[in-house]
Amino acid sequence: MENQDKNPNLFEKFGCEVKFGDVEIGNTYPLYGMITKILDDSPGHVVVEINFSITANMSIPETEKIELLKERAFEPGIFVSTITSKEPRIEVDCSTVVFGKRQGFSA
Repeated sequence: MENQDKNPNLFEKFGCEVKFGDVEIGNTYPLYGMITKILDDSPGHVVVEINFSITANMSIPETEKIELLKERAFEPGIFVSTITSKEPRIEVDCSTVVFGKRQGFSA
């Protein structure tokens, strides 16, 4: 319980809430999850899979940023994305990716 006092509840601090519902094509949503597969890493047109079920198209022309994306795969992040299709699976155009601070591990 002591640790809980040191870390503020970000949902309360920023007025966030978790909602379940249907997404609408053309709307932009912050998607929480991780990159589970790199489908195409061509500069300018990167395609990744998020949470094993969402295909995300990204316009990333810089090779170093693509490499950073590969390094951060399987780390939690927020993907600001516009829904482009819901059938047969959700497809999005991702404009921004926000990863958290890297965790330090000691073995």
